[in-house]
Amino acid sequence: MYSGKTTVARQLARHINEHYGIDTEWFDTDQAVEERYHLTVADCFRRYGEQMFRSLETTVLHSVSETGDQNDDSMVKTRPPRLKIISTGGGTPCSGDNMQWMLDHGLVVYLRLGVDAIVKRMSVSHKPRPMLSNMSQSQRIEHIHDQLVRRLPIYQEAHLTFDAEEPDVAAVSQAVVDWFAMRQKDYPE
Repeated sequence: MYSGKTTVARQLARHINEHYGIDTEWFDTDQAVEERYHLTVADCFRRYGEQMFRSLETTVLHSVSETGDQNDDSMVKTRPPRLKIISTGGGTPCSGDNMQWMLDHGLVVYLRLGVDAIVKRMSVSHKPRPMLSNMSQSQRIEHIHDQLVRRLPIYQEAHLTFDAEEPDVAAVSQAVVDWFAMRQKDYPE
């Protein structure tokens, strides 16, 4: 939450395209859910609950990574990109077997951010967070802390971890490119 996943993913895709010449595109699972189901994340939580949202999110995660299109499963691009970057919600890897699925299908990057930094970013954000909307400030802080403690073992399974306080997109890009280069060397086409 508030680690800048979407912003970093967008910048990362652009940086890799520009500096490494690798055809790269990015997707955001929250945005894809909203576009595909014509329902905001907040409305989905409010009307159908977290379990339904997580189900829709998982469906979108799998379809975006497989087809490269977040809006229409039947639309297959004629020349798929060599690299797809998918930013997910913080709960995505913790839902069902999503983390294992993500680990099996690509590189998973964890953008680490502590409670104090999350609270600071939350105080200036205009983006509603359904799980926090009906809580006092002290309840939000406690919820964020508890959520991080619960999720941390799953987040730590990521292939790479970066500090999200001031993410260095160039460093993240280099690590991503290096990871894929090493993998390609291990498994040549």
